[in-house]
Amino acid sequence: MFRVLLVDDEAFFRQGLKELIGWERCGFEVTGETDNGEDALHMIREDAPDLVVTDIRMPVMDGLELIQKAVQEYKINTKFIIVSGYDEFKYAQQAVKYGVCDFLLKPIDEVTMEDTLMELRGKLEREAAEAQRQQSLRSHEILSSLIKGELSQEEAEGCYDVLGLPRNVSLHYLFIEVNEPEVRFGEARIDEALDVRSRLHEAMEEIMPGSPPVQTLQHRGRLGAVIARLPEHWSIERLARTLQSKLAQAMLCPVCLYIGEPVQHLTELKQAYVSANEAMRFKLLEEKRYVFSYVELRGIEMNGMLMDNSWFARLNESMEENDEKAIIEAVEGIFQQFRDGRFTPEAIRTSLHRCVSEALASLHRMKLDTDVMLYKSAILTWYDRNVTSTTLKELFAQFVLECSRLAAEQRKDFAKGGVQKVKSYIDANYASNISLKSIASRFYMNPVYLGQLFKKTYGTYFNDYVLHLRVNEAKRLLRTTDLRVYEVADQIGFNNVEYFVSQFEKLEGMTPTEYRNSLS
Repeated sequence: MFRVLLVDDEAFFRQGLKELIGWERCGFEVTGETDNGEDALHMIREDAPDLVVTDIRMPVMDGLELIQKAVQEYKINTKFIIVSGYDEFKYAQQAVKYGVCDFLLKPIDEVTMEDTLMELRGKLEREAAEAQRQQSLRSHEILSSLIKGELSQEEAEGCYDVLGLPRNVSLHYLFIEVNEPEVRFGEARIDEALDVRSRLHEAMEEIMPGSPPVQTLQHRGRLGAVIARLPEHWSIERLARTLQSKLAQAMLCPVCLYIGEPVQHLTELKQAYVSANEAMRFKLLEEKRYVFSYVELRGIEMNGMLMDNSWFARLNESMEENDEKAIIEAVEGIFQQFRDGRFTPEAIRTSLHRCVSEALASLHRMKLDTDVMLYKSAILTWYDRNVTSTTLKELFAQFVLECSRLAAEQRKDFAKGGVQKVKSYIDANYASNISLKSIASRFYMNPVYLGQLFKKTYGTYFNDYVLHLRVNEAKRLLRTTDLRVYEVADQIGFNNVEYFVSQFEKLEGMTPTEYRNSLS
């Protein structure tokens, strides 16, 4: 409601005006009245009402003099409407000169007066919005300069009043970060900055009714806030926990708060800002934690090392076997290593990128279309979005499981007819240095699965089948050529002649030489 002061030396007219006009309907509230211009000027200087409705002819000080002093002498930004019983052109001329909104004749017509008020309401609202916008821009410029350390002691001292901050109190810089749940990673990101700011002001009003709005500054992906007032006997950590709970309920998303170290003057706000950034680096090392205080975390060293290869190998093996339980355990182990090792955000990013790149490369080798994957884009862009450790772990697990399922489906399709291709390849290349692992890699299969499939299809193990092929070829060469035993071994894929002899004897019950001699 905009506040109104009524000024007229006729009490019955003031009373009639209050009762006749639908002030509230028009967005106004009569908050004061007086019968002379001198008292009115004093009230205007004290309370600065939004609108003054005044008569012209009054004792002590008339209406035009009142307006002239308020507007020109005291520079008060109050709107005026003149109501007069005298239709004199010179009054209207003076009224225009002083910027009066309207000049109405008594007796007041209700409709005309309310139309004037509605028009004035729109103007006041536009002016208020523009003033707020300008104040916000100015505040943002000041805060931006302060956190960069660009203002001198004298310049910063003058910023307290502009920002509406009290002096001689501790200042805290908070980052407020709305995180995206995993279910929203397939959706376009929404700019929630304005909503977060309004929710913050609502929450602070609930906690500290009547307190001035918190000064905020929009950063990339999060909102910065300067906290200078705390409820009595509250710590900044308690306030942050309370804000986090209220904001998370309002936004229906995980919300994290990062608290910088307290400083005593605006010139030190850069230090508070930098330390809040440092607190943010611990975010991915804690599950189910949403408030991070630099004061509590400083001194804890973080490591830039990469993930242990053993966990990487374990994850790959679980994916190849399409073992969902083992995959979940491996992912949990990886994130536990991040926490225990106090990995930096950059180290976590690099480690996960390695896993993701290897998984996608494996699918590409299998000639699978990874663009249809539900979680590919999300896991590739997570670092540019706000996610908690819990959400990131779930997102990574879902990506790995999706890769594993795609590969398993490809292997099933291959098993329907592809095993014959494997046998044909073995038949054509048994004399080369082949192994179950190398063939499985060539045909994009898990070695264990391929071995089981081969045994099921042909009734013999892979190694036994290859050995029979090699020994049969060795027998042919021993019968039809005069190659020496070591030459025969080399031609059929044995690098070690003693091993060849032992394997030949195991199958044929005699050595290669004995076999050749038995032919004569």
